Amino acid sequence: MSAGLYIHIPFCKSICYYCDFFRGVYDAKRAGEYPAALERDAREFSQEGIRFFDSVYVGGGTPTVLPKDALKAALTGIKRYFVIQEGAEFSCEGNPESFTREKALELKSLGVNRISLGVQSLSDKSLKALGRIHSASEALSAVRLAASEGMRVSADIMLGVPFQGEEDLKEFVARMREAGAEHLSAYMLTLCPGTPLWQAEKRGEFILDDDRLADLYEVFHAAAREAGYERYEVSNWALDGAESRHNLKYWRGEEYVGLGAGAYSMVKGRRFYTEKDIDKYLSGKIVRVTEEVMTQEELEKERVVFGLRTRFGAPQEALKGAGIDVKKLMESAGRFFELRGGALHLKEEFFLVADGIVAKYII
Repeated sequence: MSAGLYIHIPFCKSICYYCDFFRGVYDAKRAGEYPAALERDAREFSQEGIRFFDSVYVGGGTPTVLPKDALKAALTGIKRYFVIQEGAEFSCEGNPESFTREKALELKSLGVNRISLGVQSLSDKSLKALGRIHSASEALSAVRLAASEGMRVSADIMLGVPFQGEEDLKEFVARMREAGAEHLSAYMLTLCPGTPLWQAEKRGEFILDDDRLADLYEVFHAAAREAGYERYEVSNWALDGAESRHNLKYWRGEEYVGLGAGAYSMVKGRRFYTEKDIDKYLSGKIVRVTEEVMTQEELEKERVVFGLRTRFGAPQEALKGAGIDVKKLMESAGRFFELRGGALHLKEEFFLVADGIVAKYII
């Protein structure tokens, strides 16, 4: 079975007020050295025995801030050790302010066929509150541009941001559909300690309320469904056939390789990441930090946990491998679950609280 390849580009033009991901402000010198470091990483990783990939995801950070030909240099080096198979889904993240026609053509020439744009909101007031540096009009233009170039487009939105109302969510869905986005991801705003938005809430400048978040989620889901998007995972909606093949690998417990400082991997039951230190990574000191080594039963249980967050459910073989007694589960928690199509499914009305239900009855 082919694996998924994730390539982490840890540079951003600016740091958003809510972001807690591993990234740094763009620096031309370090960005220029990064492709060679990725090639070294691929050379070392190739010794794990995984060489063939049918999905590639370039994330960050903001990959589209890299200068012209930097991503080409990185991929050229990586391909000396890895094979990206014909027909692979090849996604790249980008922000609207750095996604130009020139950048779109460059990405297409490298084989990128799917772009994931960090739109987050179509309200300039909300975007400013988030520390985003693009406008609503730039976001719409970026989606239209990517679609016009024949790329599949995914658009992210943040739920619970300052100044956001229910009508904003309905407008977002309608305008993304009109602009050509085939995939939507909606994430609830999380206030990570130390970030500017976390500090703003502590000062009482805005309130993040769980009940309000739940209401916004249901409004978004209803609008997406009406527009033709099907929810296939708790936070993801897609038109027919536009599901993210790469993300499905994570949710199905398949193997994936992460290249780049801070990138995560799952290989042969071992979950690990490359040390989150850009300068050390550039110097060639690639340190892998193991988070856990999982038994087969633990791997199958994780497949169940992730599967229940999707419309595909948890397959019978995973349930059996995880040692889960489905009959007893249905007796004790049948109001939450249903059996159909050879899999255990979480009933759709409970998707928003999937993590809590799974934690109580599965983990």
